[in-house]
Order: sequence, then structure tokens, then C-alpha cells
Amino acid sequence: MHCDFGYPAIRMITDAMLEEKIVVGDNTGYDWFVAWAQGRSQGNSYAYAQYFWYFYYKWIKNTNDMIRMINDMEVANGGLTDEQKAYLGIAYTYRSLYYLDLVRFYEFKPNNYTSRPEVEGLSCVLALETESMEDARNNGRAKAEDVYAQIFADLAKAEELLAGYKRTSIAMPDLSVVYGLYAKAYLEYGEKDNSAFAKAAEYARKAVATGGYTPLTQKQWEDPVNGFNNHASNNSWMWALTTSSENIGNLHNYFAHSSQEAEYGYAPLSMPAVLSSFFDRVADNDFRKHSWIDPKREYAYQSCYPNAEEYVASLRDYSALKIRPGGGDYSDYAVGNCGEVNMMRMEEMLFIEAEAEGRANLENGKALLKAIMDKRILDGSYVCAATDFKTFQEELIFQKRVEFWGEGVCMFDCKRANIGMTRGYEGTNAPATYCLNTEGRSPFWNIVITRQETNNNLKIPETQNNPDPTGTVPLWIAPAE
Repeated sequence: MHCDFGYPAIRMITDAMLEEKIVVGDNTGYDWFVAWAQGRSQGNSYAYAQYFWYFYYKWIKNTNDMIRMINDMEVANGGLTDEQKAYLGIAYTYRSLYYLDLVRFYEFKPNNYTSRPEVEGLSCVLALETESMEDARNNGRAKAEDVYAQIFADLAKAEELLAGYKRTSIAMPDLSVVYGLYAKAYLEYGEKDNSAFAKAAEYARKAVATGGYTPLTQKQWEDPVNGFNNHASNNSWMWALTTSSENIGNLHNYFAHSSQEAEYGYAPLSMPAVLSSFFDRVADNDFRKHSWIDPKREYAYQSCYPNAEEYVASLRDYSALKIRPGGGDYSDYAVGNCGEVNMMRMEEMLFIEAEAEGRANLENGKALLKAIMDKRILDGSYVCAATDFKTFQEELIFQKRVEFWGEGVCMFDCKRANIGMTRGYEGTNAPATYCLNTEGRSPFWNIVITRQETNNNLKIPETQNNPDPTGTVPLWIAPAE
């Protein structure tokens, strides 16, 4: 499949399952993430479910192998060099990332469409460096609390090992990234232990302070050459994936699917776009609204095309112009597809801090949210009118979704906060087959464990799997004229 290009594809899948990410091209077949957008074929016998399990546990095996190898070196040599310590810390950091994703994908959260009480609180399988093949065949789903305990243990080791480490590549996590993962994990864990919210805020602040990061400016956001493809062009990105031109193709790539300006890819055909109702809620004086083509056509959008005005005029209403091909090269995939893919930027830490602080003191949370928004609505006119935490949380997560549209961050927030989706309504710009509406969280956010695992793992019978959500949410049908 042309959507199997690793971690960036996973991030795109999570966006496809959100309300706000649609396509407006004539043929939705060019959208390789359509099955997730439509909630189609999500059962255990389909590749769409297998995708998560297969890739994550392959990546976890790689980190386990690295951890085991370096631990063996320590035993054999009576210690580790600074370089070996750094690699070990990096391995623990990546493993914590993978388990943080997995626990959020697989922990079954109650919803209005599927039910299986016996799996509530269960998540993924914990596979560590000490596990044998026999262990793997008898390793059931861990409780979510146990997975978080492992995540925090891995991060504690990474924090110790990476103290003083100076990275040479944005792909290598440093101490600021470790603190960022702590913040993300504690925000999630706060639903189980209220004291975790204070830690989420603390680590979010430490992540920003340790890296000395600052928010993206409007100029950086709208940069037609470096926009969302180059960490060196800003001081916001904390962690990113890099790509070499030696192993790049024109289609199996994040930019080929995300950037309309990449003429060699699928995006000019699928035309990634924002849902019109979502767009309408964004304030007109919020520069992030320039991420998409406004039907009013009043803004002078920039493009990496030499005939920018003519090119922008050809784009469809609401279609995206946020993520640019690498180096602004719209014609040569060997350059354009070699952009960097963001994995963490400091603005996420600001949103985590604001939400976590708002739990304890609503006015403090609102003040922190306003501080974020004053960097996006530059005249300082933003006001959060929420008078209770739930309303505040919904507003904060909405602004976070605007911030990270197309970056694969916010599905986990919507699942955690029980936020529904509404793509079907009078005047929607979503394709008819995308018009799913849910009351509360979508059942598709509880990922089903692939049949390959339930057939081979004696401790995960099908009765211990998340229920298949396929077909549980009816399509919204527009009223007949």
C-alpha cells in the first residue's frame, strides 16, 4: 500500500480519523488514508488494523535489541562509554514513545457504539528486552497502568543516561525530548491519577526551558520554502524524522501525501483540506487560518511555485497550504520528499501546561491559553470565555487541533477528552462517504488487535480483543432537496 511509509504514515492515520481532516479532490481513491477516514474495514482481519501492531512491535524489537546489546557490553566491559550511554538513553526514549502511542491506541475507552466491559482498562502487550519467544506466545494485554509504569521507568533511565548529551541530529532525542514525553504521558495518566496533572505541567515547562525553544512566528508558519519541513528554520521543533535522498521515492512519503504543492505526489490529486465548519470557527485574525484556502480569497497566500498568485487561484476552497515540500521544491521528489517530519514541537508543551494547570485552577489555565493564542492572534484580542473546566478543555483542544492540523497529534486528545466528530451537516464540504457523526469519542479510536496476534498469542483470545467498530457509526445522509 502507498500509505505504509512508517511513523509519518501513522501520524497521518490519526489525523484521518479526526473530524477536521478531509479531502476535496474529485476522486477520493487518491486518499490512501480513506479507510481510516471512513471507518471502513477496521476489524482484526484487515491490513488497516495490522498496520499499527506490525510496525510498532517491529520498532520495539529494534529498541529491545539495542538495549540488550548495550547492557551486555556493560557487563562484559565493566562499564559504558559516554557514547554507549547516549545510545542506550536514545533507545529507552524511543521505546517510551512507542509504548505511549500503543497504550493510547489500544486502551479501550467507553463509547456509544461498541462495548466490551471485560477489556476496559486493558491496552497493548508489554514486550521487553528480556522476553523470549515462548514468553511472546503467552503475553496477554497489560493493564494501562502497567504500561504507563514502564513508560515512566524508561524515561527515568533515559533522563539519567542523556544528562549532558549534546545531539548532532534532530532525529536523536535529547533531555528536552525526554521531558516532553514525560509531559505527554503524565497528561494522559492524569485521568487515572489526578496528581499526575501537576507533573505534566512541570515537565512541559522543563522541556521548553531545557531546549530554550520559542514558538513559531507567522513568517515561519507561512514560509513557502521551509514551512513545516525544516527544523533549522525555526526554534520551535524539538524532535523530527529526517530522510535521505538515497532511499526516497515519489509516492511512499509524508510530503507526497500532505503537500499540495508537491506535483509529483498524491496530494495534488486527493487535495487535503479542512472541514468547513472547523475552518469557520477559527478567528479571521488568527494567522493559522492561512493554512487553508479561504473561500473569500482575500489573503495573499505565498507559494513555492514561481507563479504563486496563479497557482493559489487554482486551488480549491478549504484545501491545505500548510505543509510545504522540502526546500520548497515542488517538482523534484528527490528534494521535495526529503523534508523533515516534525515529531514534537514546543507549542505542544504550552498546551499541555495550560490544560494541566487548568485542572487545578481554571483562571490560571485560561491565562496560559491566552498567552499561547496571543502568539497566533497578534492583536491580543483572544478571550477564553469558559466558566467551567469541560468547556475550557474543549476550547483548548480545539485550538490545539488548529495548531497541529496535519501533524498527527490530536486524535489522542479527542479520545482522552471524549470529544466527538461532526462531518455531516447542511453545507458540509466533506465527501459524502466521509460524513460520520459521533456523540462523544469515536469507536474507531479503540484500535483492534490484528488476527495474526490473536492466532499466535495464547493469552489474547478474540474475546480479549477490542470490538470491531466497522459499520457501527451510520453515514449522515443529506436531506433530499
